[in-house]
Amino acid sequence: MLVSDTLDITKPYQGYTYSYPHKSTYRTFSPIQLKDIWKEENSAFFYTHIPFCEMRCGFCNLFTVSNPKERVSKYIETLQLQMAQISEVIPNLHVKNFAIGGGTPTFLTVDELELLFKSIVDFGVNPKQFFGSIEASPKTLSSEKIALIKSYKIARLSMGIQSWIQDEMDALGRPQKIETTLKAVENIAQAGVEEFNLDLIYGTHNQTKESFLYSLEKTIHYQPTEIFLYPLYIRKLTGLGVKNQKESQHQFELYITGRDFLLNNGYIQTSMRCFRRKEAIDCRPNTGYSAITDNMIGIGAGARSYTKNLHYSTDYAVKRKEIKTIINEYMSTKHFKSVNYGVRLNIEEQKRRFLIKSLTDGGTLNIALYEETFDKSPFEEFHILNELQERNWLTEITTNVFSLNQEGMCYEDVIGPALYSENSKQLMSDFEWK
Repeated sequence: MLVSDTLDITKPYQGYTYSYPHKSTYRTFSPIQLKDIWKEENSAFFYTHIPFCEMRCGFCNLFTVSNPKERVSKYIETLQLQMAQISEVIPNLHVKNFAIGGGTPTFLTVDELELLFKSIVDFGVNPKQFFGSIEASPKTLSSEKIALIKSYKIARLSMGIQSWIQDEMDALGRPQKIETTLKAVENIAQAGVEEFNLDLIYGTHNQTKESFLYSLEKTIHYQPTEIFLYPLYIRKLTGLGVKNQKESQHQFELYITGRDFLLNNGYIQTSMRCFRRKEAIDCRPNTGYSAITDNMIGIGAGARSYTKNLHYSTDYAVKRKEIKTIINEYMSTKHFKSVNYGVRLNIEEQKRRFLIKSLTDGGTLNIALYEETFDKSPFEEFHILNELQERNWLTEITTNVFSLNQEGMCYEDVIGPALYSENSKQLMSDFEWK
């Protein structure tokens, strides 16, 4: 057996593993040409990173700066240059689903957004054929921007509202007025966006079961396609982290309260965080995209790219000063045909990533695909899978295809970190936070 990791379920919030390995495992290496990285790959998810926001929330550790005074247009010019050079050295790259994230993409003006969308389409993204998503914030989202998003056939609009109670917003370090949130959500609902998602956060120190239920009730009034429930993580160098604020001791109880409320009010749980409206559960087109096996090509400062055995990006930071420096370095770059910062994935890391992506965020574990890819049975190599079965947390949805059931989903933030390799944990521990 390869590993004998076990689950410590006494601490249900150990880490959100939306990608693996974490960027804190990335290090500088000798430059590698993009054409060599992608010579055996011809398709990818396409991601564009916009590292600008109108404010920096107290819980945020994303790669973004608030209210840049200048050079947003220069940033878009650099995105265009990067895309042109990628098209030159990887001429046969086929992009599938796509996302525009940040930061806050809707921080851009209408004209800047339209220029960005046109550049992405020119690169080869086809929003009519493949599923696309864009992130927004209440203060930066106008009816004109919603109309532009719809005109480019970007199917999904996602927005963090976090809470409908002003005191909780203040405690999260998010200087946003409830009136602003209300106007933005009403605009989305009335515009008939194909899919829209609203995020809530649970676990701030002054939140109660009753106040959380109030925010949930207010949210479902607008019948979003999806609702994401995010636990409050207070991370290094964030506003709340610097203040040494503590998470609520009742996070898990709040989560169960929120989960049960949504399940009883027309939503189906698809992962620990995601709840999808029942009538929308099967409406997405089948584009053949797989988060488990497909590659990603990332554009912009802070964007992550990956193939089977190499993940890379620009430098990584959390503090405003360091992020601003990295963004400025990105905008002064003239050569995007090679990379020198990232992490290589050996076979063990590839196996761990396969399992993490299969077991979290709504993934499914295809045993036949694992065995075809690695010539081994995952149950023979990873004790944790046998433990999941012993706890009755895995459900066989079709022959040899498993997913976490409702109880198992509660512990995604335990299962993901339990599958980190010792090497990745050491690299994360040694990372110099800045």
